[in-house]
Amino acid sequence: MAQKTLVWAGLLAIGLLSPALGHAAVPEAPEVYRAEARLFALDNRPGTTRLLAVDLPEGKVVAELSLPPRGMSLVAAPSGRYLLVSRGRDTDRQWLTVVWTGKEEGRWSRPVVAKTLLLGKGWNIGHGAEAYTYRGRLLAFSERTGEALLFGEEALAPENAFLHERIRLPNPDHYHLVEAPEGTYLTLLARGQVVLYPKGLGGEEGGRFPCPVEHGEAFHRETGRSFFACAREVLAVEAARELQRIPYPVPGERIGAFLEGKGVFFGYSDGVKHLQRLDPVGLRLTPIPLSGVFLRGAADGERLYVLLTDGRLQVREAREGRLLKEVRVAPRPFPEVDEDTGGAIYPDLAPWEERGLVYVSLPHLGLVAEVDAARGQVARYLRTGGSPTRLVLVRP
Repeated sequence: MAQKTLVWAGLLAIGLLSPALGHAAVPEAPEVYRAEARLFALDNRPGTTRLLAVDLPEGKVVAELSLPPRGMSLVAAPSGRYLLVSRGRDTDRQWLTVVWTGKEEGRWSRPVVAKTLLLGKGWNIGHGAEAYTYRGRLLAFSERTGEALLFGEEALAPENAFLHERIRLPNPDHYHLVEAPEGTYLTLLARGQVVLYPKGLGGEEGGRFPCPVEHGEAFHRETGRSFFACAREVLAVEAARELQRIPYPVPGERIGAFLEGKGVFFGYSDGVKHLQRLDPVGLRLTPIPLSGVFLRGAADGERLYVLLTDGRLQVREAREGRLLKEVRVAPRPFPEVDEDTGGAIYPDLAPWEERGLVYVSLPHLGLVAEVDAARGQVARYLRTGGSPTRLVLVRP
């Protein structure tokens, strides 16, 4: 009996000591990554979505973050420290995810999900890869509730509460805005209106301009003119008055968004066969044939990048739109699909102008092409797997 008691006492002592031994102190090691830039790719596979972080120039995937399925938009805050990811509108839980990119002063760290927010529905959070801003703060539209959310970048930090301001808008709609010297223009697609707020968004109206099915806007700093793409023409406004309506030059083709070039803008839309060069001084639209069907576009100030449905990438100069190079980035055409607001499925473009490179996601191949724009050739393919769609490149 005494022997058994000693055995049990020994086992008990071991059991009591084990947790202490298992929680011994460990040294902290700096979690530092060597990179010149970091590329983020939104991967929408059936039933699951992940965000891949690829460190450049090595091209190594350094993190995979799980997100709510059916990601829709991926945009970066101006500092590059945070990304916003909206979910598609096909469920009643339309999460807004905040990702800390790992960008720090003089180093890169591991990217993580900083916050997941459930504050509205029908998120519209940016254009291309850039988050909307308004008067120095970040802006997100909750379109189905008819609200705008304003917040500073500090609200996105994982250690801070998400403090924000809500602004009621005229009615649930699809919104965009333009900040001009005379005030803020808010566009309403369903109502077919451009509304001027002289003293700020949500204040008293200073005028309305008819613009059926408005989608696409641009502001020219040198002239102070604002441009809005309507169903049949581009509306030009200056100093709170209608300046001119410029008819579309190609029958059956309208503008849905603009790329900013060198002193001009280039209008485009899904499925068109021309870019439309907008001269903001002469108030003219000039069609530029693409020799193919437009799928996706981007600009870096010096060059335009136009991806066609047959798998060609065109590199064009950004003043006249002249073709400089043409590169086949996909061996076969992209599948014929129509992207709705349920989630991203289209390919995307991310220029790295300092290196003369542009990255092209190829959802149907599970690849991202790295294209040398100056040489007009594919430098390499980054194997991501899945179905990479939206891209954001974050620089130091």
